[in-house]
Amino acid sequence: MLVWAVTAHGRVMFRTEVSSVCPEGQRWSSIPTPAGCEVSQISVGPTGLVWAVLWNGKALVRTGITRACLTGEAWEEVSQPGDNLLLSQVSVGYNGLWAITRDNRVWFRKGINGDNCGVSAELAKGTGWVEMIGNMSSISVASNDQVWAVGAEDRLLYFRTAVTPDDLTGKTWRLIGAPTQLSRTSSTASLFSSGQSGGTPREKRHRSWTSLNRHSGSHENQPRIDLDLNETCHSAPAGSRNLWQKSTDGTSLTSYGSSDSGGLACSLQETTLEDLPHPSEIVEERPRDHEKENVYENSSHPVLGFSSKEITRPARSWSPQSSSGTVVATEAHSAIGSLVFESDELAGIYSEHGEREEEDDDLYWADSEAFWATIEAGACLVNLNHLPNWFAENGNSVKTDLVKPWRIKILDELKMRPGEVNDLDKYEQAIDTSSWVKSANEKCLLPNSTFYQDCVLELEWVSGGKGSLDCGTLTISSLDKMSTLDQISMNDVISVMCSSIPGSPRISIFKSNMSVPLRIQFKAENDLEDWMTELSSVCCRVRNISSVPAPNSIWMTSALGDIFVCDLEHIGMEQQCDNSKEYAIELPLPTPSVPFETPLFSGFLPGSSVIIKGCVPAKADRFTIDFKCCNENGRSDIAFHFNPRIIDDIVVRNAKKDGVWGPEDRRGCQPFTAGAIFELKIVADRKCFRIYVNDQKYVDFALRESFSDEDDLKLTFPYITHLACSGDVVVNNVKYFTLDFILPPYIMYWRQIPGHLRKVESAGGITWGIGFDNTAWVYMGRNERGGNKNYKMSDSHCYYVYENQRWNPLTGYTSHGLPTDRFMWSDASGKHKRKREKTNLLSKKWHWANEWAVDYHTPGGVDKEGWQYAVDFPSAYHGKKHLTDYVRRRRWVRKARLDTEGPWTELGHTSLSDCSLHVDGDQIVAWAVASNGYVLFRRGLSVSCPSGLSWEHVPSDHQIVSISSGPGKLWAVSKSGAAFWRFGITPTNPIGEAWNTVEAPVGTTLKQISVGAAGVWALDSNGRLSVRREETGAFPEGTHWETLPLYSPDQVFHEEYSLANTPVTSASGGFRYVSAKSRLWAITWTGQLVYRLGISPQNPGGCMWIPGIESNSLHIS
Repeated sequence: MLVWAVTAHGRVMFRTEVSSVCPEGQRWSSIPTPAGCEVSQISVGPTGLVWAVLWNGKALVRTGITRACLTGEAWEEVSQPGDNLLLSQVSVGYNGLWAITRDNRVWFRKGINGDNCGVSAELAKGTGWVEMIGNMSSISVASNDQVWAVGAEDRLLYFRTAVTPDDLTGKTWRLIGAPTQLSRTSSTASLFSSGQSGGTPREKRHRSWTSLNRHSGSHENQPRIDLDLNETCHSAPAGSRNLWQKSTDGTSLTSYGSSDSGGLACSLQETTLEDLPHPSEIVEERPRDHEKENVYENSSHPVLGFSSKEITRPARSWSPQSSSGTVVATEAHSAIGSLVFESDELAGIYSEHGEREEEDDDLYWADSEAFWATIEAGACLVNLNHLPNWFAENGNSVKTDLVKPWRIKILDELKMRPGEVNDLDKYEQAIDTSSWVKSANEKCLLPNSTFYQDCVLELEWVSGGKGSLDCGTLTISSLDKMSTLDQISMNDVISVMCSSIPGSPRISIFKSNMSVPLRIQFKAENDLEDWMTELSSVCCRVRNISSVPAPNSIWMTSALGDIFVCDLEHIGMEQQCDNSKEYAIELPLPTPSVPFETPLFSGFLPGSSVIIKGCVPAKADRFTIDFKCCNENGRSDIAFHFNPRIIDDIVVRNAKKDGVWGPEDRRGCQPFTAGAIFELKIVADRKCFRIYVNDQKYVDFALRESFSDEDDLKLTFPYITHLACSGDVVVNNVKYFTLDFILPPYIMYWRQIPGHLRKVESAGGITWGIGFDNTAWVYMGRNERGGNKNYKMSDSHCYYVYENQRWNPLTGYTSHGLPTDRFMWSDASGKHKRKREKTNLLSKKWHWANEWAVDYHTPGGVDKEGWQYAVDFPSAYHGKKHLTDYVRRRRWVRKARLDTEGPWTELGHTSLSDCSLHVDGDQIVAWAVASNGYVLFRRGLSVSCPSGLSWEHVPSDHQIVSISSGPGKLWAVSKSGAAFWRFGITPTNPIGEAWNTVEAPVGTTLKQISVGAAGVWALDSNGRLSVRREETGAFPEGTHWETLPLYSPDQVFHEEYSLANTPVTSASGGFRYVSAKSRLWAITWTGQLVYRLGISPQNPGGCMWIPGIESNSLHIS
């Protein structure tokens, strides 16, 4: 936070160490100004840019303000707009600067660039003044460049319309018609209720309108004075919009409004002490009943303090004293007494009968016009697409147009139109704006917190009909609503997922660029379901998602069985450039922007390009832009090195391969200017990189490798993975263009599909799923007959509890173990205490299907009572007791059943443990593994028949647990952990001829395999991933495995509830699942989704993992 100030002597001061933790700062530091320059006003913008107005009408600009130097380096003088046009005020925004001269004319400063004003004096000073229409007395620019002002003549509040980053000057001035709360007890929110109680606020008198009569006495010969201090002079509203009147010399402020005959208008300066009555002559006189209705009419001026009638008891004058602590626009004198300064308890406010007026009388002030003196909009952020309803002129200005001849003529012509035109309901409404707010008191766990805290949730939706005007906002605030804990735009939400544990209904809200979610805990399951529905609905509406997922969508399931899909077709529509085959996104930049190294998710093949917008600092030496080809071993080749050297006035271009630089290319001039902004465009071509600077062709840089036109560029062109920038440059924007989808995990929106499944596979518009009970399902959302219809679904899950015992010589096996032993009733790991009677179901949708019973099918074998034996905890268990076995355990099982609905129908009656689908030419091929380990091939599969016709058993000598297929490929993993690939698969023989064994990586056993465009990847029992290398025509199965190192997440792991029974891995950094279809996706042991960057024919293993959402995922396809 930056705080600048001006002293009474014109000195400029800067407040140090101002922050949200210490808002008052530490101390004042004097900032010297040039000799002879006395500052009268100062303004600082959101980027740190500082402008000051001098008493001579000129301006000063502070240059060199950066994060490293908050006070800047020097002052630059800027002349006024004209010789006789002296500046009186400036206001700095983000990229805009507005000013007012002493004759109330409004000016805009062009050429200001907030992002680069700290490194370029020219961009801080601007290039010239542009006069705007209108006369204003005060102006203020918000941090988003929206402009507010106070009219010079009418003293009303105005807003500049249509101010956008492309048009900072806007269009017109619009009058603000917002109600104003000026009294102590009223509020703008209560205006409506007061209007219902009878009469409008304008029909009610203010409490200070008591009759004040001067008693005839010894002073009756003194001239009578009407203090025509109109209410509007006291920031009180007037009945009509009147101009702010000035005297001929412009020094005195006179009353305004209609004046009755006999009224004497006096300025504040003309009211003297001699004109006031003696305190002894001021007595109270209550009006009679027949005078009560004519109080307003009998007063020549409805003024504040005195009337034209005789003065009686001085009533308490209204002023903003109660809200601001000072008396504003109230002329207090000893003749009036101290009544105007008394508290409500002592003085009170009385009606004509001396009674305290009703509270509703305060509402008069809330609905009336206020006359403004100054304005400050630094903390006011108004979305130009969603202006509040009060951003319109109030009723007074509209009423003046109701009787215009042109309007009456149009209404008469409309009445003459034929009455048979009555089918207007067929047309879309021109404006359809609606909004609603949903709130609740719940608990939340913020991303940077470690505990749940009470909060208030407020989901606000504003709909503008169709298009991009729809928006939603989720606000998390404290219970007293005094502080906002978090505020999320629903446009930034990439997923809303259930993360409940038994007894605690919870959801997780994921935002872009943040893998750790916001977690909300609800009091009841009904509240969770209600909010899940609303949040998901709002997210889909802001993205205009309503159709079924596209055939190329990515599917994912969570460990709780929830189903999610990311529609790549929708992402492509958002990224696709107009009238072009290119896809583009803006790459995120750090703060400060340099140095940075950002991944290029789709590489930089021919046809790709980047556009870098930035600024070269005034004292820049050189900067560098590199296109890197990163490898897994940590080394990086540089396909293109671009190095402008400002001091030497040259640009060096080069490339580095295997750690060796090539010859430098220094052709061409140096096109960058210190202190100026630039736009650099680099385009990848088949044989060179083309460089454009400020839309002008600069030079070409030839690739060091030569390719023929027949070469496959994906196999030979350098696979660029990163764009890096460093040196003396400020980068404001980087835009990345490619010919393929760009899929960074932080922009992928995951929406939930009804149903409950463990695994989902999809290809060519056909989607299959497998439940936790191994029931196969087929997605019917794309079926014309199915539509959006939901069908009844069911799933089951077995809960296991382990009973552990230790042997001792006296009593044999007993439940009393050693202090270091695991819990006697625990889960499979023994680390968590579990009891049968305290095992709760996840939600009310689940119900028990049977009672607890001993499980006689525990892996490893059991004896006749269901026990397994081992030497100690933990160890390998077996079904027969040996002499050295001192511990034993047995597993208890109980089945729970879930009944739900979704767009899924059951796929036959064959139980499946795994399945795989892929597109091979014009055919869709499906393989599956039955629960008994048999390999099955599905016949008759097509888009019109997504369930297929029949199964064909493909014999195998081993029991298979995992299978994956691709074009011309089929791989499988047996129960023993060995890998197999199917030989002889052709379009005419899709089931192949024989199984060939492929050994697993040394020292491991495999448990899952995936085949696709990203290669052949396998997951072993230790959670490690391996890729098959050197797949050729002679060796289609490859020659060896390359094992990748473990993934090291930076996030803190939050243990999540899971329906998966088998432990994933005990090794930190291992993986749960891998998918290698079009791109390589994996799920870590914590349930986090990650993406493998840099996979290419030259480097099948890729170079690094890009983290995604930590969503307790179980499967991805």
